Amino acid sequence: MKRTFSAVVIMLAAVLFISSANAQKQPSKEDLLKEIATLSNTKKPEDTAKAYEVGKSYLARFGKDTDNNTVKVRAYVDAYRQKQFFVQLDAKNYNDGFALGKEILAEQPDNLDVLMNLAYAGYATSTTPEGAAYTNDAIAYSRKSVQLLDAGTAPKSFAPFLDKNDATAYMYFIDGSLSLEKEPATAAGNIYKATQIDSQIKNDALAYYLIAMYYEGIYAKLSTDLKARTAAKTITDDEAKKVQARINEAIDMMLDAYARTCKRAETTKNPNYGQWKARLDQVYKFRRGSDSGIAEFITYKNTTPLPDPSKF
Repeated sequence: MKRTFSAVVIMLAAVLFISSANAQKQPSKEDLLKEIATLSNTKKPEDTAKAYEVGKSYLARFGKDTDNNTVKVRAYVDAYRQKQFFVQLDAKNYNDGFALGKEILAEQPDNLDVLMNLAYAGYATSTTPEGAAYTNDAIAYSRKSVQLLDAGTAPKSFAPFLDKNDATAYMYFIDGSLSLEKEPATAAGNIYKATQIDSQIKNDALAYYLIAMYYEGIYAKLSTDLKARTAAKTITDDEAKKVQARINEAIDMMLDAYARTCKRAETTKNPNYGQWKARLDQVYKFRRGSDSGIAEFITYKNTTPLPDPSKF
């Protein structure tokens, strides 16, 4: 027992000695500052990347200090990380971009540049298999962006948007388009808000098509319910008339949205124009009994204010 105990003591002493020696070899604050300065001054990409890593190590140890050098190191790390964030998004490396973006937002929750670009990236990749992982985040970031924009917060740059109006409209549109399935009325209302702002969205056929899809959903639900209740004989004639009137209203609003969709799609030569126009023709003929006057209908509807779908 004594020999075993002695062996353990010797081993523990050796470990403590090694740990102590390693602790003594840890670079000082001054050494780290010098290394960061040397690496960052070369302007070489590989050296600035190393300077960033050293800077993160420095902040992990001395980040609570308030001296000028620590402030400068933090500024360097923040600037480098944000630059890399945009590099990753531009290269469509969304996993890395979102990881960096979330890291930045953990420290700077109101960083509007990052919030807007993450919302846009989430929308851009929403139709891909991997895009589902970013959808909820993109919705949350678009909503936070609108709050900040409405409060007067300005980003360092509005890119990839044209200006504040364009950015605000896109944030409403991204929110609405990504949440249309889960929150149809609220989502359609947000898309409507996007179309009321002087921006690129105002003349984008897709915005009006999505509003048409909202009314398509209402029409399908009301029609299915009416048929089921009629078959089961659980609805009175008066109730059936009221439901049918509501169905007709939904069809009218659907036609309104399709008229605006097709007008813009034709003007911009949108590749979906043929498909959307065919649906407009079909619904118009179903509602009116013929396709007579459809060209005039499209022209007229585009001279009237767009109804707010969230109030339907």
